[in-house]
Order: sequence, then structure tokens, then C-alpha cells
Amino acid sequence: MFVTCKNILNLPGLEKMKVVAGKGGLNKVIRWVHVTEVPDVSNWVKGGELLFITGVAIGNNTELLMQFVKDINMRKLAGLVINIGPYIEKTPKEILDFADNVDFPIFELPFEVRLIDITQNICRTIFTEKLEKESMSNFMREIIFEDVNITEEMLSRAALYGYNENKNYCALVVDIDNFRLYLKENELQDEDTISNIKNRIQETIEYVMYKNNKKCLYTMQSDAFFFMVPMEKENNNIDYIAETIKNQINKTIGFITVSIGIGGICNHLRGFNKVILEGRKALEMTKFYKKDDCIINYKDLGIFRLFFEINNHNEMRKLFNENLLKLKKYDEKNSSNLLQTLIVYLRENRNLGKTAEILYIHRNTIKYRVKRIEEILNCDLKDEEVIFNIKLCIRIGIFLNLIK
Repeated sequence: MFVTCKNILNLPGLEKMKVVAGKGGLNKVIRWVHVTEVPDVSNWVKGGELLFITGVAIGNNTELLMQFVKDINMRKLAGLVINIGPYIEKTPKEILDFADNVDFPIFELPFEVRLIDITQNICRTIFTEKLEKESMSNFMREIIFEDVNITEEMLSRAALYGYNENKNYCALVVDIDNFRLYLKENELQDEDTISNIKNRIQETIEYVMYKNNKKCLYTMQSDAFFFMVPMEKENNNIDYIAETIKNQINKTIGFITVSIGIGGICNHLRGFNKVILEGRKALEMTKFYKKDDCIINYKDLGIFRLFFEINNHNEMRKLFNENLLKLKKYDEKNSSNLLQTLIVYLRENRNLGKTAEILYIHRNTIKYRVKRIEEILNCDLKDEEVIFNIKLCIRIGIFLNLIK
């Protein structure tokens, strides 16, 4: 569960706090709470805070209050609570109109209510939520990455974190693209900065799940986030959720992209590690194809799924060498690109025109290259069995990183 501007109103002791503007933004997540009387907050807010003011420094200066509200809205704060009393008698209409237009939540709280009680209550809720998430993450790390027996006790613990044995769960693995390279290029070594980036990504993913009413079980390890997403039998919208996560991270963080591997679906806690592994294998294919910012589903891997199950790759390498090594060596010796031409030609179902268009060369050049390929490989590219073997070896070459 997230602590949001909306659900804090249900906390005990907050009965007298009411929303007066910006109701469209009540789903904003509250990361912490501050009480301030200083109009300039730019040096100490990080985003996501809920601010409380009594108005000692601002008073009934509408212009100064407007500047303050615009500033904290621009800095992505969660909302503002105005202590209505001797300093600010009521929230000016101009402020309310602005907050409504930008969906920035503004609350009013009677002056006689003790701020310390309210802020402690909210902070306690945030802290408790954080501890629960850490506990669940440790539990899920044990389930996914360690060889453990699923006992009744573990099932009971899982239920405390929202696990429902009557639901199916789909694995989602979200990996930060080239994160180590990004840190190196930007000379980022500070652990707090690195941790902050990861936390922002995790919070973004959690928020997408929250918006889609998904009570997920999840953990993080290294640069990847592992989610088990409950699925409704009548509506498996995992592709939509994955796309939303990818786009939202691009939108909110900007300098970071992620790739997402979708694993299979299971209906018991003991199957979580298996379908998470499928999601990780799907992500490996993005590395083979050197793709970033993409989504790949394990069920769409086709023959690559068989490759992952083969522990000894010697026979695969031998098959590649028998069918394509001569062409690869010819390219290396002559600085040509016949192997790439062959890959495109087969991908386009041996259509000379489309192949020429993709490679930006003349159709006759493609005809010459195809003939030269047949000579080097001593094969007939009209023979369907030959085509099958070559296509298979192309995939082996990609899988074993023999084709760049």
C-alpha cells in the first residue's frame, strides 16, 4: 500500500483535516512530512513531501502564498496543509483555483489541532509501510533465489504480504539498461545517489501497480526488480502493465531506460522461482540482440527456449560452424557483409526487392550476393531444408554471440 494524499484522510486523528482544492491529485504518494514557515523551500525538498504551514512568515499575503504554492508544485511535492487560524484566516480563492487547475492537493486544518500529533501519525504510517516492504522484499528474495521448501509457515507469511493462493501470478523482471556504463560515464560512485536512482525506479513501478490495483509481491537485486503480479482470469493485462512501467520510467526519470522480461504464469508460491527465471531468460535475449528500452515475453522466444535448456553448447557451435562458419570467415577476410545480407534476405522471405530496399543497394547487387553466398556455402537457397538449417544456425549464432 502507498501512503497517499487520499488515504491519509482515513488515519485516526485526521478527521478535522479536509481537502479544499486539487482533488485530481489525491493519488500523489507522500514520501515524508515537513512543517515549514520559510517561503523558499528549494534547498531542502526532494519531491514527494507533504508540507504543513501555519502562515507565520506569509500571513495573509496572497501573492507570496501563490508564489510558494507554485514553487512547491513545480518541485513535485505531494501537497500542502494550511493551518487555518490567526495567520492565514482562509485559503484565498486564487490559490484554490490554481491548485484545481494543476491537480495539486491543498488541505485545511483548524489551528487548534496539534500539528505534532498529525505529522507524527503520518510519519509513523510511512515508516511502518517501509518496514513492511523491506520484510516482504527479504522474504521474496529467499523464495526466488534460494532453494527453500515451501512450508505452511511460509504460505502464512506470504499471505501477510498479500499473497492469494486462489490467484494466478505472472513474473515481471525489470532491468535498468546499461546501468554500470551510465554510472561510469557520469562518474557516479556515491552510494546514496545510486540508491536514490534505484528507489525512484522501484517507486515508479510500485505506483503503476497501485494504479492498476495490483497487490504484488516483489524484491530487488543488483540492477533488477522482480515482481510477481496477480492476474485476473478474465483479463491478463500484463503486456499493458509492462508497457506502462517502461513509459512511466522514461517520463518521470528521463535519463534512465529499462527493459522488461515477462515470464510465465503460475498458481502457487513454489513456482515463483521458475517463472522469474523465465523472465530473466527473456531479458537475456535483449542483450543478444543488443536492444534497450524494450519488452520481451518468454513465450515469444520460440526455439531460443530450447537453447536455454541445453547446458553443453559444443554441439550447437559445431552445427553453426558446419553451416555458416565459411561465410563468416569470408566476410572477415574480405571485409564484406554477406552474412548480414543473408540474414536480411531470409528475414524478408527471400524477397530481393525488400532486401535491396532495407540494405540500400541495387536489386542486381542482391542477386549477385545471393549467388556468391550459395557458392561459398555450397548450397541451394531455394531448398527449404537448407533454409531451415541456416535459419536455425543464425539463431544459434545470435545465442552464442557468434554473430555480432
